[in-house]
Amino acid sequence: MKLLDIPFNDRHRRYLIFQARDLPDRLVLASTSTTAQFESIGSSRFFTSSDGNLVAKVVPDKYSRWQSPLKWLMRDYLEKRWLGQCDAREEYESLQILKQAGLTTPRCHGWGISLNPGNSNASLLLTELIHDARPGGEVFDEIDEADRLAFLERFCTEVAQLAKLGYVHRDLHYNNLLIRHDQTIVWIDANVRKIRDKRNDTWSAVRAGLSESKLRGADHLETVKRILQAKLGQSTGNS
Repeated sequence: MKLLDIPFNDRHRRYLIFQARDLPDRLVLASTSTTAQFESIGSSRFFTSSDGNLVAKVVPDKYSRWQSPLKWLMRDYLEKRWLGQCDAREEYESLQILKQAGLTTPRCHGWGISLNPGNSNASLLLTELIHDARPGGEVFDEIDEADRLAFLERFCTEVAQLAKLGYVHRDLHYNNLLIRHDQTIVWIDANVRKIRDKRNDTWSAVRAGLSESKLRGADHLETVKRILQAKLGQSTGNS
């Protein structure tokens, strides 16, 4: 556990950091063109460290303490902060599950919470900043259909690895991935849940997370379903 006073752009915020690993005594975070790109494809806020090695994913409070004070107090302050059920902790734990399944993730440097009620950015996740990679959706849109098939094969292999461990990702879309120059997939957004009955519920749990919009079209959805059914030993007659 480590207490850090972190400048965000020009404003200091104090966070209690858990599972801290290889963090400097002084950490300075700021918005950059890189974080602007991250925010354009996601719902969280992002900051990078001044040395360019770390990225902080910040999730603000869901409720306003002025417009919905009771919901803010019960959900955002007591439950997420004092009871530790914050988004950063959940994502940190999900990243550990992805690693256990053999998937590539950024190195984690810890997660933190702010107990200051005046700080609406309740929690943050600190991970390594991946430099030699591009967003999966951007890569997918630029390649031809033959390369897309190879992309989907790699993608499905990793989704199946996670399912065989007993988990599914709640938000399967390409912009939750980074693609390195060697085509390695890096899972940067981790939101997993345990499959209730691994013996009988694996395919239905995986299938529930697939959608035409997130997979860029009906043809790609059908391709993903076919590949995953084969990898999970599921009859192709059951959609």
